[in-house]
Amino acid sequence: MIGDFDLQPPSTMKLKSLAFVLAFAAPMLASADGQQATTRPSDKGRPAKLTEDELEVLAHVHHVNQLEIDMGKLATKRGTPAVKRYGETLVRDHSASDKDVIALAKRHAIAKIPAEKPATEADKAAHQEAMEAMARLKKLSGADFDREYLRLMVEGHDAELASSDPMIASATVPELKRLLEDRKTRLARHADAARELQQGNAQTSASPKAAPTTVRAK
Repeated sequence: MIGDFDLQPPSTMKLKSLAFVLAFAAPMLASADGQQATTRPSDKGRPAKLTEDELEVLAHVHHVNQLEIDMGKLATKRGTPAVKRYGETLVRDHSASDKDVIALAKRHAIAKIPAEKPATEADKAAHQEAMEAMARLKKLSGADFDREYLRLMVEGHDAELASSDPMIASATVPELKRLLEDRKTRLARHADAARELQQGNAQTSASPKAAPTTVRAK
């Protein structure tokens, strides 16, 4: 339990790929007419109440943070040194982000951040695929782990970035809008770092190995 929140710790949560989280959890981010949301004033100095859609957005961000923390910890155990450092960055950044999410929820009198569940058969299939991918990842180590982990990080972060602008546009609470804007910047930084590591690993793999030197007997 974290403060007033009855939340599962990262180590006991079911791990899902970021792409899966986006696929089933992204809420209805814009109004039916597609217009950008306007800022709602607070009531007598109190923080403006979150809408149902905004609560879903907050829940989505929270669960992605938990996922990133779990996967970052896995990287620190199974990756090569550069990927271990990348994993440490994800754990640090998303732990700080999740504290902000929980604090925002508490200020808006949200006693429990709701869990996300697959809504359709397609979502359930995506969930199963994600669980299988994670199971495979947990069996890898070293360069093999790096390759699969970085692929998931690039694809997952790109998917999350694709949903960021609609989330930001739909937010009517200034505090939530700022949190989402900061999140977008962080996600872009993480995606770029994962891509750079991918490219570095690819270049290393493509480099020809020096032929062993043969010493002839005199």
